[in-house]
Amino acid sequence: MKYNYKNLFASQHEKFIAILGQDYFSSLLVEDDLSDSAIIISDKNIYHVGRLYESRLHIHGGGLRVSRGKKTVSLRDITGTTSKEITKPVPGLSLVIFGILAAILGILSEVMQSTIIMLVIAALSIAGGIMLLIKLRKRYLVIEYAGGSMAQPVKFITDTELNLFQGIISDEKEKLLSGMGDLKECLNCGEKIQLSARICRYCGETQKEPSAE
Repeated sequence: MKYNYKNLFASQHEKFIAILGQDYFSSLLVEDDLSDSAIIISDKNIYHVGRLYESRLHIHGGGLRVSRGKKTVSLRDITGTTSKEITKPVPGLSLVIFGILAAILGILSEVMQSTIIMLVIAALSIAGGIMLLIKLRKRYLVIEYAGGSMAQPVKFITDTELNLFQGIISDEKEKLLSGMGDLKECLNCGEKIQLSARICRYCGETQKEPSAE
């Protein structure tokens, strides 16, 4: 798969590591289709592109702000990752409360026909409210960094994939902090050399300049 590194990454020297998103197999093709949300890890930064889900008050009870664009955060600034379930309870609870009130009015009614109608309305409202509560509950991968956080929907992501992605973030941060992120591998002998090196100090092979893509 060919990715548009030139427009995505802050530097042409960055290396693509992993991507997580609902349409992540097609969202970063050359056409720049970033209609959905995706999180991309390079060996230096984390990029949040497309729909940006940002937390309000550290995501307590569904406080999400949604915008569009691209956010870049250095791996050095990542403080942690976690998986959280966030819901929007107001629509569902409103229907449930309406259903309860309808049931009470139906029971208090002295007309049998009105009682039946109100009880039917109550049952439908309560059932609809419960369905909304379930449907509007979503799971997010939350990446905390110095100064804020980013959230990525992970509805169709398995726990194994999610744990692997979180592990990649941790590993790449450790590599960057240890200096391993500034090294590249010589294509001739496989030894680790400086990213800017033009000649391998182990085998003397001339290194190719990184391409624009």
